[in-house]
Amino acid sequence: MNRNNSWPFETGSSGVLASGRWLWLRAILWALLLSSGTMVIFLATQFLAPWLHLPPSSNYPIVLLLPVVAFVLYAFTVHKAEQRVATEVLPFFRMLGDLIVGAVFGFCMLSAMLASLWAVRLYHVEWHRWRHAFEAFLFNSYLSAMLEELMFRAILLRILARAFGARWGLALSSILFGLAHLTHGTWLAALGITINAGLTMGLFYMATGRLWMSVGLHIGWDFTEGSILGVNNPDGLLRSIPITGRSDILTGGSFGPDVSVFAYIIGIIAVATILYAREKGWFNLYEGYFGTLLPTKPLAPLRRLRRKASHAI
Repeated sequence: MNRNNSWPFETGSSGVLASGRWLWLRAILWALLLSSGTMVIFLATQFLAPWLHLPPSSNYPIVLLLPVVAFVLYAFTVHKAEQRVATEVLPFFRMLGDLIVGAVFGFCMLSAMLASLWAVRLYHVEWHRWRHAFEAFLFNSYLSAMLEELMFRAILLRILARAFGARWGLALSSILFGLAHLTHGTWLAALGITINAGLTMGLFYMATGRLWMSVGLHIGWDFTEGSILGVNNPDGLLRSIPITGRSDILTGGSFGPDVSVFAYIIGIIAVATILYAREKGWFNLYEGYFGTLLPTKPLAPLRRLRRKASHAI
């Protein structure tokens, strides 16, 4: 961990990110290179099957495996170029706890947003037929969570924090995360995603030093909104539709309840809760509790890799 970083996450301090001349430029170029690789893998999940003339069923293993490949390539390139083990993405046994905590947090956030809108009659909610839940999980929640968290948290937040400090890394990566959603939303949506999702997911990563709680939050967020609450999805457990004639600022419009005025309030509460939990040492209690339930060391093959890397460095 960097001595200049008060948060318990590794920003990198050797190799391409070693202290010295032009650190900020080296950091930006390194972040762009890693982000480009992640984007290539994302594009492969979309176009590899038709490009290779594979049957539609091949999309399942492609989308399942390529994000894992992205994590492996990230760990390999970080090991070579930064001369360290990428502990932030190692599959520790304890990552199960991180994923569960993050997913529950995401479920609660989205449920609170929609419940607030429904309570003041800005949304119509009804029971629906739940279909294609696995497809929604795999092609939407899992895919976006794995690759977007790798890009915006493990790469952009971490490396920008190394160059400009933790606060700037969090702010800049969250803004970039919001801007990335302009492809299917408005400036209002981008601002909402910056505050409600970018900051919360970034803070979870910074507070744990691992990416898995952020991944869990992202999965829980997307799966709850689309497949459970049925926002912009006719196959959800519920069917949730904004009341026509109401302002998009109040309802979030076609984007969803996660950019409504209530989402801002809940997002700010979530950010404050995470900061309060860190201040009170709740994350340390969490680490201690799961440390008694699950091993804190990575899986055996990764322990050997870590020992080899430490000797090489």
